[in-house]
Amino acid sequence: MTADSQWAVQQAIYAALRGSTAVKALIGNPARVYDYVPTDSTFPYVTIGEGTAVPGEADTKSEDGMEQTINVHTWSRERGMSETKQIMGAVIDALDQANLSIAGFSLVMLRFEFSESMMDPDGLTRHGVQRFRVVTGEA
Repeated sequence: MTADSQWAVQQAIYAALRGSTAVKALIGNPARVYDYVPTDSTFPYVTIGEGTAVPGEADTKSEDGMEQTINVHTWSRERGMSETKQIMGAVIDALDQANLSIAGFSLVMLRFEFSESMMDPDGLTRHGVQRFRVVTGEA
């Protein structure tokens, strides 16, 4: 259940970000959304990153439930944080409280939890990190 749910949630988030007009307007169409960044990729882009999963409140003897967190990263080489923060705003708009279709599972809740933006150690790349909480149950 855990691995299936985690993969299904990642696929739904990927589809939502790639389908968002606002995200595409900021990072390109087709949207550059990755979980593995191609070596020839251009900036800016978004990656779906780390996640956690624990049994959720809906997890009972008769029903499976899962609570997950998933990080979404924004990468930019523009001067200043403007581009990074605009992309992060579009990501929040695309995901926070969205009604995503998750194959094999029902979405109970999808909420934005926090964001952070920073300069990467390379001195060139702006990096934004956002975390979302996802609660799923049986379909």
